[in-house]
Amino acid sequence: MATNDKYDRQLRLWGASGQRALGNTLVLLIGTSACGTETLKNLVLPGVGSILVVDDDDDPARWGTSASPPPPGPSPSRFPSPSSNFFLPPPPPSPFGGDRDDVDVDASRPTASTTTTPNSNAATACALLTELNPDVVGHHLSVPSLEGCDYDSLFANLARDGPPMSSSSSSSSSSSSSSSSSSSSSGTSAPPIRKVLVISADQPSTVLLPLSRACHARSLPLIVVRSYGLLGYVRIQAPMPYHPVIESRPSHRLPDLRLSRHPAFDGLRDVMSSSTDLECVVDTRDRSHAPFVIVLLQALERWRGKKRDDDDGVADDGSSTVVVGGRGHHPVTIAEKDEFRSIVRDMTRDSSREVNFVEALREAHLVWTDGRISDEVRDVLDRVDEESFLRAAMKSDMDVEGGSSSYVGPEIPSHVLHFQLLVLALKRFLVANDDYPPLEGTIPDMTSDTARYVALQEAYRRQAERDRSAIDECARFVLAECERRSDGCELRVGMPTDDEVRTFCKNSRYLRILETRPLFAEYALQDPASPVVASFASSAVGGEGNFDAIQSDVRDDLLVTTMEPHETDPMQTPMLWWIALRACDAFYDRHGHYPGKHDQDLALEADANEVYGCMVRIVGSMGLDESDIIVKYLLDRTKGMDMAREVVRYDEAEIHNIAAVVGGVASQEAVKLITGQYVPVNDTYVYNGIASTAGVYRF
Repeated sequence: MATNDKYDRQLRLWGASGQRALGNTLVLLIGTSACGTETLKNLVLPGVGSILVVDDDDDPARWGTSASPPPPGPSPSRFPSPSSNFFLPPPPPSPFGGDRDDVDVDASRPTASTTTTPNSNAATACALLTELNPDVVGHHLSVPSLEGCDYDSLFANLARDGPPMSSSSSSSSSSSSSSSSSSSSSGTSAPPIRKVLVISADQPSTVLLPLSRACHARSLPLIVVRSYGLLGYVRIQAPMPYHPVIESRPSHRLPDLRLSRHPAFDGLRDVMSSSTDLECVVDTRDRSHAPFVIVLLQALERWRGKKRDDDDGVADDGSSTVVVGGRGHHPVTIAEKDEFRSIVRDMTRDSSREVNFVEALREAHLVWTDGRISDEVRDVLDRVDEESFLRAAMKSDMDVEGGSSSYVGPEIPSHVLHFQLLVLALKRFLVANDDYPPLEGTIPDMTSDTARYVALQEAYRRQAERDRSAIDECARFVLAECERRSDGCELRVGMPTDDEVRTFCKNSRYLRILETRPLFAEYALQDPASPVVASFASSAVGGEGNFDAIQSDVRDDLLVTTMEPHETDPMQTPMLWWIALRACDAFYDRHGHYPGKHDQDLALEADANEVYGCMVRIVGSMGLDESDIIVKYLLDRTKGMDMAREVVRYDEAEIHNIAAVVGGVASQEAVKLITGQYVPVNDTYVYNGIASTAGVYRF
């Protein structure tokens, strides 16, 4: 089956450019939990270029061949029950009596004891995941400990040498070789790596914070997935300085017809001048096949003429009412809009036959819709200036996006520099065009004869091409200015292609950026007394971005979200359970294990008491201790202890259906980050499986 046919459905979602971006991306998975492998599965199936699975070498499957019983105490495995993970075999029966963890082994699934050499979790998961799609190249790496891994060196090696072809662990070398050979036997060569996406699966802060810091330093996007009992969340750490979204694809996109702009662009004026006044047309067929754009423009001329007659062309302050701020006067007040609609109705002779007039009445709002850029786009433009762009563009090149071996502070990825170049060109274009962005150049379907529809279509297409050429010239001017001021330094950014400029122009009304704080900065605020967090206090990375502005908004945003609790049971509000999960992390930081590891009731109650204390401290650190819902359902000791006992009861358990839901959401957000299309969730998606509800919060 041809690749184009296999990916036909998803090409309708993100197009050929999105599929190319997906195929040129390496997804690095840290940890082989069920949530992590479910996330990776949903990226392997649509054809991500390559994957690298990294896990530690503490594999409980090896214990089946051990000469001595496993050591007492908590399991060294990060994930106590491999049976919840379809991409890892369940542990073999223990030679010391009973199945490990009392897991019922499915006879249809291979166990570790069925292989001659026990594979590492990373090798096993990689081999099974790549079986799903032969187009994907799989790599795996086993390290002695994820907590002791030097992630900065790992990313530097990826940038310099690409992903490793075998495991670094001698005990898993045979499995690594077989995995590599199976990848090459599929006939798929390793794709070029243009982007790296990191996914952390169910890792404690001792792993997560060093990983977060390394990703921040390298400007790599990081997705944190977590499945804990009946709860889970997906946290996005955007690369520095932000994640740009050109093709945001809003659910409701208004046609870009520029009917309110005065004077209209040349092509539209030509179409209008060649159109006969519909009031003078006798032929019903001719009238009923005039595009609604022509109907609206002729109605607008009548409305303007009526306003000139009524007001005599002069407003109360002596200014003209026909031209305001360089635009043709269009209906603004409710009365004026109703008056305009009445004119369209009066122009209609037989609504049952003149469908185009019905369409004109339905689309009348396009006459007073301002085509200028929105405040959201203005915020994006304000984040880019030529001085910062020049400083970033003169830094050293990166072979892999975000992967430089020596730098001071995070280096801006090349695709962000291209975005900034186009934004600077757009700012110059807006100055020369009264804040109107480039025309999209497409028109919606409408009732019309072929000749007039094609003429209208060509008018918009030609004007859009003129605007594209103008943006291209502006980009060349900005680039030439940067080259002149760079004193001979080679720039890291060149001219975008015609297709890139055309895509940017078409979507310039809906530009977005995603900007988040790194996790180590978030944790430092929420639990400053944590011994793990304290170790990062003196090792901050330069280029801290816009984090102060983000923090000033986070508390206000959270207070607003607390005003919208769960509709039937406010205690099931996802944010409350996220605080409980953060309290479990705080417990881990202090004890080296999660709460609920002991079977005695007194020990479990003691864990619950400590978790509740962590919840109270975190709420205070976040400044939410005056929120009504927090006071009523979390700071109230009886209700707060109920939540603490519930998360203690989970004992870090992974439930596959929860992991599948969280993994599905995480993979969806990963595709958004990879393709640069659609707007990712802003910060954190929290899933509450107790009540089957979810929420998105900025932490």
